[in-house]
Amino acid sequence: MSNSYSTIQQTYLLSVVIPTLGGASLSGTIAQLNRGTFVPEEILICIPEEDAFRVEKMSFPNVKIVKTKCRGQVAQRAIGFQQARHALVLQLDDDIRVRETCLQRMTECMKKHNDSAVGPKFYDIKTGKYHSFMVPDAGTNKWYERLLFWVINGGEGYQPGQISRAGINMGVPEIPDDFEHLGWLSGGCILHQKKNLILDNYYPFKNKAYAEDLFHSQLLKKKNVSLVRCGSAICDVDFSSSNVKDPIQFFKLYFAYGRTMTRFVKEIDGNLLRLYLFIILNIIRLIAGKIKLLEIIKTDRNN
Repeated sequence: MSNSYSTIQQTYLLSVVIPTLGGASLSGTIAQLNRGTFVPEEILICIPEEDAFRVEKMSFPNVKIVKTKCRGQVAQRAIGFQQARHALVLQLDDDIRVRETCLQRMTECMKKHNDSAVGPKFYDIKTGKYHSFMVPDAGTNKWYERLLFWVINGGEGYQPGQISRAGINMGVPEIPDDFEHLGWLSGGCILHQKKNLILDNYYPFKNKAYAEDLFHSQLLKKKNVSLVRCGSAICDVDFSSSNVKDPIQFFKLYFAYGRTMTRFVKEIDGNLLRLYLFIILNIIRLIAGKIKLLEIIKTDRNN
C-alpha cells in the first residue's frame, strides 16, 4: 500500500450501507470491498427482518446486520444511514463490485470538492464495456438518437450528466474522466459525507424503486451538495441480469417507470409531453432492437 493510501486509511474511516434482500451476489460484493486499498471500517447490511436468515452466516469481521421492519431499497438504506458511525458513508447496491482502488480514488476526489457526493464509472462485468444511460452511441442510428435527445431536451439536445426537460437523466461519456456539477448520480454507488446524508425515506412509491436516484440527486442538490463523477474510480456490474425477457413483465415495468417519472417530472416542473413521447419512442427502439437481435440469432443458426 502506498503512502497516500495509508494516509487516507488513517485519516478517514468509512461506513458502507448496503440495502439488500440477501441475494446470491451479496457475499462477493462484500469480499471485493475487503480486498481494496481502502477497507471500510464497517459494512451495514440492511435487510428486512423476515429475510435476515439469508445473511446469518456472514463471517466478515467488519459486517453488521441491521434488521429492518420496513421493506424497500430507499427505506432500508435510510435506516443504515441513520446508524452509520463514520464521517464518510458509501451507499452501495448488493450486486456492485468495486475495483481495488475504487474507494480510495473516490475519497481522494471528495477531498478536492467541498460538500460533494462522488460516484464512479460503471463497466459491464461480462463485456468489459463502459455503461451509462442515455449517452450518444456511435453505433446507433444517428437520426433516431438525435430525435430522442430533441424530444427530451429540445434544442439543447444532449447535455452530459444533466436532467432533461422531460426529467430523463442523460448519462456521462466515458472520457473525459472527471465531471463536476452533475444533475444526477447513479444510486448504485455513491460516496457521501455523513453530514449531507438524506436520512428519511424520500421515495413516494412502494415496491421496486424506479428512478430513486433522480429523487435522491434532487434532494442532495437542494442541500447544495455538488455531484461529481470520479473517472479513476471504477465499479463492475452485470447489467444483463436486469434484462426483461417476458413481454408482459416488460410492459408492467414501463408502466411503473412511467408512473414514477410522471411524479418526478411534476416535482421538477418538467415537461410531461416530452416524457411520454420519449417513453413511446424508447419502447419502439427497444422492441426494434430485440427483433433485430432475434434475426441475427436466427441467421447464425441457419448458417
